[in-house]
Amino acid sequence: MSLWIRPASLFPRFVEEALRDFRQMERTINNDSKFAVSIDVSKFKPENLKVNLDGRNLTIEGKQEIKEENGYTMRSFVRQWVLPENVDLDAIKSSLTDSGRLSIEAPKFAKPEAETGRSIPIERVSEKQ
Repeated sequence: MSLWIRPASLFPRFVEEALRDFRQMERTINNDSKFAVSIDVSKFKPENLKVNLDGRNLTIEGKQEIKEENGYTMRSFVRQWVLPENVDLDAIKSSLTDSGRLSIEAPKFAKPEAETGRSIPIERVSEKQ
């Protein structure tokens, strides 16, 4: 048994942990009744967040700069989604909890009932011109 740790053996665990953390930060729901996204933005002040809609493109941005005596910290992120065709764009709402979770939610339009069949009338047309 070797006492040396191979870096490649650590990589999958590192990636798995990073993906788990990312999944906890962001949740997306896209079902028959709504589209919703929820993001942990607890490291950002509300005035440093933007939620924009351009057509069907939803963008959430955060940017924060902290200047201190001994250093400087900058955090930023941008997340984008293309909203499904049946989302009611006029009904989108966003909210921010005290714990720093930003949620955007939009209901979807009801899908029209598919017609099972119908009769198509025959129109008589004169061939004389």
